[in-house]
Amino acid sequence: MQLRELKIDRSFVAQMTTSTRDAVIVRSTVDLGRNLGLRVVAEGVEDSLTLQHLDLLGCHAVQGYHISRPVPPDHLINWLEHQAAPAAQPRG
Repeated sequence: MQLRELKIDRSFVAQMTTSTRDAVIVRSTVDLGRNLGLRVVAEGVEDSLTLQHLDLLGCHAVQGYHISRPVPPDHLINWLEHQAAPAAQPRG
């Protein structure tokens, strides 16, 4: 099995805009993942400021309530079809 993705735990992401320590951990983890050729995903994105910071860091994808609350499988296609926010879309 080959490692393809690196997730950053929500415990670091949630405080990255208010904690220098967590911001350094998130930035270093994004850099590490990108340097290893991995897709980097941040969990626990709860607001637009955090989303903006992750975008500037070059994080590939995000998960969290700012994007969407959990969606039942039978509603997922409909939800995806109605999304227009480019930040919610994974990048290369």
